[in-house]
Amino acid sequence: MSDLFTRYTALKNSGSHTYFAGANTADGFAGAYEDFIGEPELTRLYILKGGSGTGKSSLMKACAERAVQRGAEVTTLLCSSDQSSADAVILRGNGRSVAILDGTAPHTRDPLLPGAVSCIVNAGDHWNASALQKQREEITLRTLEKKAAYERAYRFLGAYRHLTDVLHQLLLPCLDTEKMAAAADRIVSSFSAGEEGAVKTRYTYALSMTGAWHLPTFSERAKTQFRILDGYGSGCLFLQMLSRKLSRHGTVLFSPVPACPDMPAELFCENAEASFSLADERTEAQDGVRYVNMQRFLDRKELAGVRARLRFTDRCRQTLFDGALESLADARRAHFALEEIYKSAMDFESLSREKDRLCDEIGELLGI
Repeated sequence: MSDLFTRYTALKNSGSHTYFAGANTADGFAGAYEDFIGEPELTRLYILKGGSGTGKSSLMKACAERAVQRGAEVTTLLCSSDQSSADAVILRGNGRSVAILDGTAPHTRDPLLPGAVSCIVNAGDHWNASALQKQREEITLRTLEKKAAYERAYRFLGAYRHLTDVLHQLLLPCLDTEKMAAAADRIVSSFSAGEEGAVKTRYTYALSMTGAWHLPTFSERAKTQFRILDGYGSGCLFLQMLSRKLSRHGTVLFSPVPACPDMPAELFCENAEASFSLADERTEAQDGVRYVNMQRFLDRKELAGVRARLRFTDRCRQTLFDGALESLADARRAHFALEEIYKSAMDFESLSREKDRLCDEIGELLGI
């Protein structure tokens, strides 16, 4: 069987505090703003509004770069549909924190504490509305094309999730779950004990308009790395078991499989500073990395009876995965057509002055 996770491209130079702001899943778009950005805890929240191509991502990147140059720490949340764009940045310094986020669909955000903490920055203040009105029909057409393409992608991902359930139903009778649990216990017992913690979702995988992407955030933060050599899709089941056991000793960051929000693709245990990720069985061994081969938990006799059905189910999954990516590529064409329309109507000099104002204001708020 092919390994799905070899089809993801690692996003390099992303930083050890970079995640995706959400994910395209079988249930539609799943956002992660609430996991990172609690308005009452912030010094200031800037909510950006505006269409595609209006400069929201460039504005927040520029503000983040200026703040980092002055000594601030930054957490970046990348767009799960376009990994080159930022959906949010969180800046910290001197015990204060400022967040800037894209508050337009699909991650719509409105102020909770307007004026006191949050304020809206409207890119629409810097566009030529009459020029956009002249292209109303084209904007409507491309917007509807993009919406339809995303809906197709979500249907493919929904079918992919159902077949993943079928795959695991076929696998479970072949797995020695007691042996798996014992192996998980040995791993957990090798770490120092800590207080029981939460399991928090952090998106490090994304199916985007430009392909499948993976952020190596967990492995960059880890002092110890584990690779789970996936056998017939069983690795997710081992990670699921491991996450429950690890959470009894501290906080666990849980990155789900795209399309399957409840199924882990990788984990990070904060207390142990250890990462756990899936890998192809053919992966070459690396120094300093510990491996768990799922084949040791599989009953060969039981497996022989379902191997043909496993392979068929996996081929169907792969086809659905490709269908989702093709649909997202259709969305990309509509999205970038919209970007060009809005770019042509923007006064970017005026927006640049707004950017400079925000940079100065953020510096004062953080005391840097």
